[in-house]
Amino acid sequence: MESSGTRRLHSFKEYKSIKTYLFLVFYPRTFIPFIKCVHTALHKFFFLQFSVKLKLRKIPVVSVDNALDKKIPFTPERVSTYLDFIHSLARPMGFCISTFKGKERIRIVSSVLDLLRTCYETASHIYSFSMSTTDRPKYKKDRHFRLIHALDPHLMCVPSLHVAIMIMAWIHYREIFKMPYFTEEESKHYTAQVFESAKAITETVLYVKQHSVNCIPAAIYMMTVILKDLFTIEDAVSFMDCLFVESTDLSPEVKKEINTYIHTMFERFLLEGSSAEDWTDPIKHWLSEYKAS
Repeated sequence: MESSGTRRLHSFKEYKSIKTYLFLVFYPRTFIPFIKCVHTALHKFFFLQFSVKLKLRKIPVVSVDNALDKKIPFTPERVSTYLDFIHSLARPMGFCISTFKGKERIRIVSSVLDLLRTCYETASHIYSFSMSTTDRPKYKKDRHFRLIHALDPHLMCVPSLHVAIMIMAWIHYREIFKMPYFTEEESKHYTAQVFESAKAITETVLYVKQHSVNCIPAAIYMMTVILKDLFTIEDAVSFMDCLFVESTDLSPEVKKEINTYIHTMFERFLLEGSSAEDWTDPIKHWLSEYKAS
């Protein structure tokens, strides 16, 4: 590894995702954690969703649209950002693979895969109780949207795994970049890149109409459970406060409405969860109420 005095600051865009995926598949000590992660994603997300879509399994489906969703313009050109979320997880992993060696490299890669697997596993406790959907446009002019409509039955909106996974990436990589190897400048630089990806993808799930504003606070609440002390209330508030700040296609009034709503929902889940027997209870109660309303 280079000494801090000879290192330059990198952009994660320098690291091709395909090289990371090949490393995960062909490096013996990462193959099993990678396969376990893929198996969980297939079993707890894709197969579960299609089993309901094909009427092989009965799970109630709740429409979770909100009036605020209509105030956010459908912006199909943002779809590439939406589809970039796994690559946004892989690129900083590629940086870590090239930076570290031996056991440290395997520890970092395995920890990311284990947390990714946990996100799918944990969210499935909600999806198995009640699935959720939104009224997304039947837009098929773009090949990306045709792919989305073909592969995503759109039945797992609350909580949003896009949002959850990107928060996981931000917080977990932040801890990695706090390691003594990195200077303070490097730590801030690399953490900021993951944070900006998390912010952009969270906003984009609403712009491409794959989620409702209701899906975001549920995901943030779930991550306070998965990441526990690492993802603090202050982190959650800071993240919510940054959403849509730079958006030029939303009025200040709409931005405030969205921000207030997301904060309010998050606080509701948090408060109810503090006295609940299970962390899922607040979201389950909300889904049941929303279905009845």
